[in-house]
Amino acid sequence: MDRYAWRDLGTRPLFFPSLSLLLGALWAPRTDASAELFLVCGVFLGLFGLALARLPGAHLAVLGALGLAGVGLARWEARTEVPLVLTRGGDAVVEGEVERVDPLEGATRVRLAVARAGPGDAALERARFKVNLTLRGSSPPPLLPGQRLRTTARLTPHAPAANPGEKDFSSVRWRQGVAFLATADAEAVLVLSRAPGWRWEVEDTRERLAEATHRLAPSRDAAALFLTLAAGRRAELDAAWEEAFSKAGLAHVLSVSGLHVAALALMTLALLRRLLVRVGERWRKVDARRVAAPAAVPFVWAYVLFTGSQPPAVRSAVMATVVLLGLSWWKRADGLNGLAAAALVLGMWAPSSVEDLSLRLSFLAVLGLVLLVPALRLALPLSPPAPGEQRRWVRLWGKARESVAQTLCASAAATLAGLPVVAWAFGRVSLAGLVSNVVALPLCGLLTGVAAGGAALFVVAPPLATPVLWVGAWASELLLWLTRVFAAMPWASVEVASLGGWSALYALGLLSWALGTGRWRLGGWLAPLALVASVFVPRLMPQPGLRVTFLSVGQGDAVVLSSDGHHALVDGGGAPGGADTGTRFVLPYLRHQGISRLDLAVLSHPHPDHALGLVSALGSIPTARLWLPAGDEGGPLSRRVVAAARDAHVEEVEAGHPPLTLGEATLEVLGPPEAAERELLEGVNDRSVVLRVRHGDVTVLLPGDVEHAAEEQLAETVGPVTVMKAPHHGSRTSSTQALLERARPRYVVFCVGRRNRFGFPHPDVEARYRALGSECWRTDIDGAVTVESDGRDVRLLPHLTREPPLGEPRLADDGRHSHR
Repeated sequence: MDRYAWRDLGTRPLFFPSLSLLLGALWAPRTDASAELFLVCGVFLGLFGLALARLPGAHLAVLGALGLAGVGLARWEARTEVPLVLTRGGDAVVEGEVERVDPLEGATRVRLAVARAGPGDAALERARFKVNLTLRGSSPPPLLPGQRLRTTARLTPHAPAANPGEKDFSSVRWRQGVAFLATADAEAVLVLSRAPGWRWEVEDTRERLAEATHRLAPSRDAAALFLTLAAGRRAELDAAWEEAFSKAGLAHVLSVSGLHVAALALMTLALLRRLLVRVGERWRKVDARRVAAPAAVPFVWAYVLFTGSQPPAVRSAVMATVVLLGLSWWKRADGLNGLAAAALVLGMWAPSSVEDLSLRLSFLAVLGLVLLVPALRLALPLSPPAPGEQRRWVRLWGKARESVAQTLCASAAATLAGLPVVAWAFGRVSLAGLVSNVVALPLCGLLTGVAAGGAALFVVAPPLATPVLWVGAWASELLLWLTRVFAAMPWASVEVASLGGWSALYALGLLSWALGTGRWRLGGWLAPLALVASVFVPRLMPQPGLRVTFLSVGQGDAVVLSSDGHHALVDGGGAPGGADTGTRFVLPYLRHQGISRLDLAVLSHPHPDHALGLVSALGSIPTARLWLPAGDEGGPLSRRVVAAARDAHVEEVEAGHPPLTLGEATLEVLGPPEAAERELLEGVNDRSVVLRVRHGDVTVLLPGDVEHAAEEQLAETVGPVTVMKAPHHGSRTSSTQALLERARPRYVVFCVGRRNRFGFPHPDVEARYRALGSECWRTDIDGAVTVESDGRDVRLLPHLTREPPLGEPRLADDGRHSHR
C-alpha cells in the first residue's frame, strides 16, 4: 500500500466535495432560516461555479454550494412541527410510524415518527416530529419498523446535559428531529397497521435462526455473540461482555461494521468468481471478476438489511459498492475515494449521522487505515518480503511476518485516529487492542464469514446451515475466551483525559506525519505535544482552595468536594428502576475533573435517591474511607455500598466524630446525634450524616435529608454558614424557621429533579429562604452548581443558563452569572 501525500487529496475527485457537504451539515445553525433557503442558495451558487468552470477558483463556488446543501439537508432532517399545546410536554396521544425498535431490559425503546398528536383523541392535530418512546411493561405488541401505532404517552422535552463531563445528546436529537423523550404503558399501544411483509419475513427468519443457534451453541454467551454478527441481535449479549470486549480492544467486533462487511464482500467476490470460472468455457474468455464484482453487491446489502442496517454497516456497504463497481469497470480501488463516496452518500441520506458516535469512530478507523497504515509500516524496522525469494519456507515466513506487521499497524492506526473521540466518549483507551487484534483478527474474519454464510444458508435451506451454525457458535466461544484473557491483562485499558481543544493540534500532527514529506513530517510532534498538554495544562491552571459541586442527578443528592488534590463524594443519587446516576452523572464528572481516587465517600442515609448511584461510583473508583450514619442497621442498601467500596475503611460516624482534613478544608460531623438523643429520632432521614465543611472563613453545610425533629437538635450547634444544601430537597417537613435563623445561609442549593412528582422545592420553603436574603439555586434549573472558595469568599457557577422548569414561572433572580 502506497503512502498518501498532501497533493494526493486533490486528485481524489470526491474528497473535498464530501468534506464540504459534511462540514455544512455539521455547522448547520439553529436559526429561523428555512432549509429551502439554504438549498436554493446552494443550487444558485453551484450553477454559478459551473458556469465559470474555466476560471481559476470556480471550484470554490461548487464546494461552497455543497456546504450550503449540507446545511439545508441537515435543517430539513431536523424540521419539526409540534402542536402549540404540546410544546411544554405532558400527557398526549401520539400517532405515527415506527422507525426503529431496540429491546431493553424490562422495556422496549421505539423511535416514532409522529404524524398526528394532541392532548386527547378528539384533538389530534397534524404534527411532524420524532419521539424516543420507552414502552414499559412485560407484554408489548410485536413491533417492527414501518408499523403505524397510536398510544398515550408522557412527553418530556429534551434537556441539555446538566453536569460537567456528562454527554450532551441534545444536538444529535435536534438534528434527528427528536423533540421529546416519552414513556408509555406497553399494553396501551394500539397498532394501526402492519409493517411491510418483507420485514416480517426477515424478523421471522431471525427468530428461527436464534432458536437454532441456541440449540447448537456451547453456551448462551457464545450464541449471543454469534447472533450479534449473524443477525445484528446485540441486545442478547450481556453488558458484562460488552465491557470485556471494550477493555480487550475488540469492541468493534460487536457491531456489524467495516470488518464484517469487507470480509463478506471479499469472500462473496471470490466465491462468485470461482463459480463463474467453473460454470463453463465462455467465462474463461473474459475476466470473471468484472461480472462477479457487481453480482456481489446485492449480497452485501442483503446482509446489511438482515442485520438491522446499522450506520457503520451502511457506510461499509457504500464503500464496498464503490470498490466492487470500480472493479467491474477495470478501475483500481482507492480507499480514500471509497471513503469519500460513503461520506457523500450518508451525508445526503442522513445528515444527522455527522454526530453519530459509532459512525464517527467507524469513519475515523477507516481513515486511519487508509492514511496512517502505510506511514506506520514504513516506520517499522522490518523489511518487506523479497518478491523473488525461491525458498518456500522463507517465502511463507516472510508472508506471515508481513501479515502480523500489517495487522499491528492497522490496529495502531485505528487507535490513533479515533483517540480524541474515544477519550471524549469513554474516558479510556484499550492498550490490549494493539495485541488482541493481531491474535484475534483471523478468527474474527473467519467468524464473520461463517456468520454471514450461515445466515444466508439458513434462509435458503435451514438443515444445510446446521454444521455452519455449529462451527460459528464454537468459534464464538473461542473468541469469548480470548476476550476474557486480554481483558484480564494488566493495563488492558487506561483512563485518558479528554483532549478538548487540543484535538485539532493532535489531528494536525498525525496528518503532517502521515501525509507530509521532508521537514514537514516534523509536524508529527504536534500529536504527542497535544496529548501531553491535555494532561498537564489543566493541572497547571490555578485551582480554588475548595471546590464543592452539587451535581444534577435528578431527584437525589450527589456532592463532590475537592481541595488541594484531595476529594470526597457525599451520596450518589439514584432512582429505583431508573437510570444509574453513578454511571451516568457521577463518574463522568469525576473523569472530567481528573479524579481517579477518593479520600472519603459518605452515605448520608440509606435511601435509594442517595445510595444507588454511590454503589456504581464506588465500584469503579478506589476509595480510602467510607462514612455511614451511626446506628445504621445495615440494610440492603448500606450493604451494597460497603461491598462496592471494597477495601475502604468503613466507619459509623455521629456528632463529635473527629474532624477530617481534606486538603485545605476540614470536614466536621454535626449529625446524627449521639445514641441517647438519636433514639428520639424515628425517621431514617433524621439520622442523616450532617457535615460542615470549613475553608478559612467559608462554611458549607450539607445536612442530608434531616427533617423537623433533627433540625431542632441541629439548630443548637450550627452557626451562620456561607452555603447550605437545602435539607430534604426543600420539602415542607424541613428547613424550619429555627434552623434558618441560626444558619442564615447567603446561598442555598436545592438538589431536585426536573418536574419531580413531589413538587420540590415547596414554594413556601423557597420563599422562607428568600425572606432571609438567601440566594436560591436549583439543580433542576441551573444544572450542576459549583461553589469555589478562596477561604474568604465564594463564587457560584451554574452549569446551565437559567431557565425555569416546564410549567413553572421564571424566577426573579438571574442565576446566569457567577457571584462573589
